[in-house]
Formats: sequence, C-alpha cells, structure tokens
Amino acid sequence: MADEKKTKKADAKKSNDKKAKKNPFKSMAAYFKSVGKEGKKVIWPTAKEVWKNTIVVLVVILIVGVVIYVVDLGLTQGMKGIKSLATTTTVEEAESETAAALEDTTEADTTAATSTTKAAE
Repeated sequence: MADEKKTKKADAKKSNDKKAKKNPFKSMAAYFKSVGKEGKKVIWPTAKEVWKNTIVVLVVILIVGVVIYVVDLGLTQGMKGIKSLATTTTVEEAESETAAALEDTTEADTTAATSTTKAAE
C-alpha cells in the first residue's frame, strides 16, 4: 500500500514536470494555427460596402467639422463682444473719473486763487 502511494506521487510529479516543461515551439504553433482558423471565419466586406462605409465616414467627419467650426465661431464672437463691452465700460468709467477729478482740481484751484486774491487785498 505504501508502495502504491509512492508510485502515484511519482507519477503525479512526472506529469506535473511534463506540464511545466512544455515545448514553447509547440505552443507557438498551436497559437498560430488557432489564429489561422479564426482568420478563416472572418467575413470580409465587398468593395461596394467599403466605398459606402468610406462615404458615410467622410460625411460624418464633414458634419462634425462644421458643427465644431460654428461653435468655435460663436464662442469667438461672444468673447470679442464681452471684451469690447468691458473695454467700453472701462473707458467710460475712466472718462467719468477723469472729469470728476478735473472738476475737483478746478474747484480747488479756483478756491485757492480766490483765497490768495482775498488775502492779497
């Protein structure tokens, strides 16, 4: 009975060694055979189908390109409008601030001149 167990263990070990020591060339050959079999299952499109699909792809690319162009153009014009609005507002604010400062300066100069004239009299 002990001999039978040893024999079974030895046989199992030998079969494991055989599995571990597979020939890599046989594995590669089996792989390429399976690739060939799968390649034969492929249904290739006809020339007419290829042209039809090509035209569909080109039309879709054209449509997407036009949509992107229109969106880009709209965003560009919007940004230019915002920029011009900001510039106009800034210029108007600067002009009003300048006018207010000029009035203040003129009033101060007039007051100072009047004070100087009264003091001189």
